[in-house]
Parts: sequence; C-alpha cells; structure tokens
Amino acid sequence: MKKKSIKIFFLVLFSSLLIACTSTAPLTGRNQLKLVSDESLVARSVHSYNQLIQQARQQGKLANNTNNGRRLNMIGKRVASAVERYMYTNGMGDRVRYLNWEFNLIDSKEINAFAMPGGKIAFYSGIIPVLQTDARIAFVMGHEIGHVIGGHHAEGYSNQQLAGLATTLTNVMVGGAASSLVSDGLSLGLLKFNRTQEYEADKYGMIFMAMAGYNPAEAIQAEARMAALSENSGSDFLSTHPANDKRIAALKAFLPEAMKYYQK
Repeated sequence: MKKKSIKIFFLVLFSSLLIACTSTAPLTGRNQLKLVSDESLVARSVHSYNQLIQQARQQGKLANNTNNGRRLNMIGKRVASAVERYMYTNGMGDRVRYLNWEFNLIDSKEINAFAMPGGKIAFYSGIIPVLQTDARIAFVMGHEIGHVIGGHHAEGYSNQQLAGLATTLTNVMVGGAASSLVSDGLSLGLLKFNRTQEYEADKYGMIFMAMAGYNPAEAIQAEARMAALSENSGSDFLSTHPANDKRIAALKAFLPEAMKYYQK
C-alpha cells in the first residue's frame, strides 16, 4: 500500500509539473515545455559566447574588420531591427528586452552559424561563400535568431531535464528494464521535437528577413545550397534536422505567408 502511494505521488507530481511549465511559441502557437525561462539561460550563454570570441581574438581568427565582417554586421543589424519590430508589434516585446545584440565573424572553413540567448550571434567564414548573397545570409541569421525568439534553448534544456525525471519516475514505477525502453522512446521523441524546432526557426527566418527588406524566396536557395553540401539527403527519422527535400518543401509552402511581410 505504501509503495502504491509513492507511485501515485510521483504521477501527480509529474503531471502537475507538465501542466505548470507549459508555454506557447510566439509564431506557431505550439505548446512548449519550459522548466526554465529564456532569461535564466542568458548569463551562462553570454559567458560561453564571450569565451569563444576571446579565444578567436587571441588566435587572430576574429574577422569583424574584414569586408565580410562589416557586411555581416550590417545584415545582422537589419535583421535584429526587424525582429524587434515584429515582436513589439505582436505584443511580445518582453521576449526581446533582455537581448543585447552582438554579431561576430570567425575566420574558419567550418560551414556554420549560431545564435545564443542574449542576442549573441556568430558566423564562421566558411558559410559566406556557400550562401553568397546578403538575402541568404539574412535568412540564416533570422533562422538562428528564431531559435532564441522561439525559446528553443530553454525548451531543449527542459526536455533534457524531463527525460531524466521520467527515467527516475519509471524506475520507481516499473523497474530498470522497462525504464530503459522508456528512455529510448523519449530519445526518439526529443529528436522529432528538435526537427519541429528547425521547421519553426525556418518560418521565423523567412519572416524576419522579409521584414528586413530581403526577398524571402532566397531562403529556398539558401537551403538548396546548404543541401548540396549536406549528407542529410535521405531519411530524417534519426536526425535532429529535417531531411533537405522536406525542409525545402516546407519553405516553399510558407513562402506566400512570408511574402506578406516583404518590405523592399
């Protein structure tokens, strides 16, 4: 009887936690689990970002004073301004009040870019010749910022915490063997959730680039050029990013909506 009571207690606690920590994604209205706030991740994110930039500076890899560095900063400011207009216009200004925008270009052959909570963005120079145009750079910029605006960092952290809590709960309820199966199932579930975030960030990217004055149709070309370099052209079942053909199809489907925001 005592063991049954413990199980009931954990179930009630787990259910209450899920209900209490649900929020809504700004653009899509998707329900999100957030055990932590977006703001709570800013300090550690900014610290990690500053360490990376300092290391790049010490190694002579910071390329902000190059033509592409100045170009990236100009594009970044336009996109950031569009982000703020979108959020304040839609009554979500509180989501950008803690952002202190910073754009850095790191000299590296790596084809990558990222944004961190706090409005900290970095591009690796290897991605510039792949994207080529300002509009395509603006899409990737908007996409990465979309992860911040969409609360994906806090959501991802919360999912990790939830997976650990669920494993503990399952151990209490049914024992270790079944717990392993649940953990595997949760891992697959979280992978799909990450793909959902990528689709969502693509929509943010198209809207933000359009509001910044870049043709959102260029987003399709940006993804096509990235796809040509990617090995992820087959099944997306075990990938955190959507397969390229599905992602391009989603961009095309969303283009009419994004064009409504296009300001030449």
